[in-house]
Amino acid sequence: MNMRVKRMTGILIGFLTILLLGDPRFQSSLADKILPASRSLAAGASTIAGCLAPAKARTAFPGSSEYQSARTVFNLRYKYAPAAFVFPTTVAQVQNAVGCAEQLGIGISPRGGGHSYEDYSLGRGRDGVIVVDMTGFTDISYNKAAGTVTVGSGFRLGPLKLALWNLGKVTVPCGVCPSVGVGGHALGGGWGFVSRKFGILSDSIVEAQVVIANGTTVRANAIENVNLLWSLKGAGANSYGIVSQFTFKVHDVSATMTHFSYTFLKSQQAQTVKAFQIWGQVAVAEVTTSLYLDPSGGNNFYGIYMGPSANLNAVLKAFMDNVPAPSNQTVIETDYITTVLIDGGFSQNADPSVLNLHSFTYPTATFKAKSIIVKAPGFSGDGIKTFVNSLQAGPATSYFIFDLFGGSASVINQIAPGDSAWVHRDALFSIQMFTYWQNNPSQSSSDITFIDNLWSAVRPYASSEAYQNYIDQDMPLSAYYGSNLNRLISEKKIWDSNNVFNFPQSIPVR
Repeated sequence: MNMRVKRMTGILIGFLTILLLGDPRFQSSLADKILPASRSLAAGASTIAGCLAPAKARTAFPGSSEYQSARTVFNLRYKYAPAAFVFPTTVAQVQNAVGCAEQLGIGISPRGGGHSYEDYSLGRGRDGVIVVDMTGFTDISYNKAAGTVTVGSGFRLGPLKLALWNLGKVTVPCGVCPSVGVGGHALGGGWGFVSRKFGILSDSIVEAQVVIANGTTVRANAIENVNLLWSLKGAGANSYGIVSQFTFKVHDVSATMTHFSYTFLKSQQAQTVKAFQIWGQVAVAEVTTSLYLDPSGGNNFYGIYMGPSANLNAVLKAFMDNVPAPSNQTVIETDYITTVLIDGGFSQNADPSVLNLHSFTYPTATFKAKSIIVKAPGFSGDGIKTFVNSLQAGPATSYFIFDLFGGSASVINQIAPGDSAWVHRDALFSIQMFTYWQNNPSQSSSDITFIDNLWSAVRPYASSEAYQNYIDQDMPLSAYYGSNLNRLISEKKIWDSNNVFNFPQSIPVR
């Protein structure tokens, strides 16, 4: 089990406003987003129920046991109170929910896996919204001749990877956590352990079926609504509509693969960071890796090589030449679905059917997360020293994961920043910064201060960008969308001029 999953399993399953408020353009957009929240309080349950009733979707309202169960959240730091949950199984039912939100002036939030780091999928930063739970959308159709798969947006990554493996030993490039929903993951990027070879998940979107603000359904592809597709590929999480269906390009993963993990000492953390970024610039596309570090001494380099283990030493040479001998190592030559099991926190000998999550405990935690994008050639010597010293002074209940995005061979970086909404095309790696405090609320203030201070300390050595799938309410929109932001705002005016789809960090209409 790699350190990312080991730590997340332990945490989860047992588990500034800087530029945003300083820019008048975003001050006005925030006002747009606050007003619907207050209006929603005026719409009673009976009014909402009456509006939703004609579609005959299953619903849950405050006071019912189903409502309380549906309020299960990923980040226990928040506990938003929706006005209602809707569980559609047809596009017409989604259209009805959108129409009711527009008619009653209520916020609306689609939910797939419910893994939003700020729990925007539960309340979009406020109480009183209609949550449209898309988990009923799990149809799948594989077109072998076209090399595509069409899937409902309610799929989670584990079941999706297993289904694709069984259909033809193919996959889509996406993350390791099996319970993450494909919808939000794809619309915010979607990095995983075959991404340097195949791109991020949003790069594989061929078509999306979208319920837009006027309650109609449109298709966005290379011929129809091209600009909407552009926006969805990196900025589509509840800013332009509710995606009910994706068509993805699939990728062959039938060949032998090698899963590897190398452990180093706490005293060697600075050396592994330096080696990681030197090697990352020249690594072949067939390898994608992460580096896990924590204040207690965690120091683990791991990933997948799309090839036989006999070639691994040559593939990792530029890394190993710059670090001491590892204190422990595991190299497993196997097939793709076994690497999915390992990275998903399961035994490599487990029956792959566990990826269907029938007996899976969905993760929760109480945490604060941030991220930062680091560009080539990586941190300077002072930057590495600052990062490691700051990290080692932190609480044991925190960790940091460097995910390798770039390098000269990476497919991710061979796409121009303006070719899709996902702008981070010159990233070398992203750092996920995570601190949690379980059942000790008194620890929250110091932990949040620690993670904020560490981010600020390394910012001079990195970039102003951050990864939108690790959403952080303290970050300005420019960190997530960069030079694409103005175009995204223009598209928002076209598709949702009344700002029906909104939350504190959605694309504004002005």
